[in-house]
Amino acid sequence: MPLTRPLRLAAALAAAALLSAGLAGCSAKEPGGCTPGATAGSGSDSVKAAGAFGTTPTISFSTPLHVSSTEVSTLIPGSGAGIVPGQELVADLTILDGTTGKVVTKTDYTGKADATGSTGPATIVVGKSLPSEGLRKALLCAQPGERLAAVLPPNQGFVPGSLGAGVATSDSVVVVVDVRKTYLARANGTNQVMGDGLPAVVLGPDGRPGITIPAAPAPKKLVVADLKKGSGAVLKKGDTAVVHYTGVLWDPNKTVFDSTWKNGAPTALPLKTGSGGVVKGFVSALAGQRVGSQVLAVLPPSEAYGATGSGSVPGNATLVFVVDILGKA
Repeated sequence: MPLTRPLRLAAALAAAALLSAGLAGCSAKEPGGCTPGATAGSGSDSVKAAGAFGTTPTISFSTPLHVSSTEVSTLIPGSGAGIVPGQELVADLTILDGTTGKVVTKTDYTGKADATGSTGPATIVVGKSLPSEGLRKALLCAQPGERLAAVLPPNQGFVPGSLGAGVATSDSVVVVVDVRKTYLARANGTNQVMGDGLPAVVLGPDGRPGITIPAAPAPKKLVVADLKKGSGAVLKKGDTAVVHYTGVLWDPNKTVFDSTWKNGAPTALPLKTGSGGVVKGFVSALAGQRVGSQVLAVLPPSEAYGATGSGSVPGNATLVFVVDILGKA
């Protein structure tokens, strides 16, 4: 593993650990060009959630509440681009049994994790790692600042038993979500002109980079070039950056040794070296960059793993990264 990743925000979601996940919903609108996975129906429209956004809501609906397909309604409007597949969001949520109306689990609505034991809001990527089809559908087109109500039918809900013995396999599930924050799905900065002698980068439709290594000796010093220049917040040493990246070896085979794109989700990386940190050159390449930027970084061995290597990275290897900076965690 070329980069230490102590905080893997987009790891595959275990259905039994729902409080580490975020949920959201979507009405028939298509904010920012997203495609809704579900629309409002009589079931989701019947769910009421009193209280201010970001505080624990008082939720009510007539029981039993059952639906045959996932329904999502907006309770408090948000603004901005809607969530697309592969994107990450941060949200508070309450999950209830549609048959009994009882709360099954919820986040603590404190806004952040801290030393007092607060777990803070939940973070999740809208991808194939979600434990149910209904969750994935409900998440699409969520907007920052929205409170949403989603009702998931049994066949699109959760793995049987994951919500506890009190929730029957025949029960629909109600989810009320406050979407606190979303990260970019891909770098959205202004394209920059590349210099000669650097690896060539071609982007796929989803933003995934393809990297071609030139037939030339690898540089001896760290090289950093902007592929896209963003206009968001500036990263500093010590920040935690939410990124998509692909790393290849500087060799004729263009060996990919790690890729969040391949893993299906972005990741959060602390911009520090040492315990729990990343390699020196990665910190140097990203510190000072803005959210929305896409960066090409060529790390000589002295800025990476030196003569010893690490895992699939051999000793004395020069590493090439293409990094999309999606946000600050």
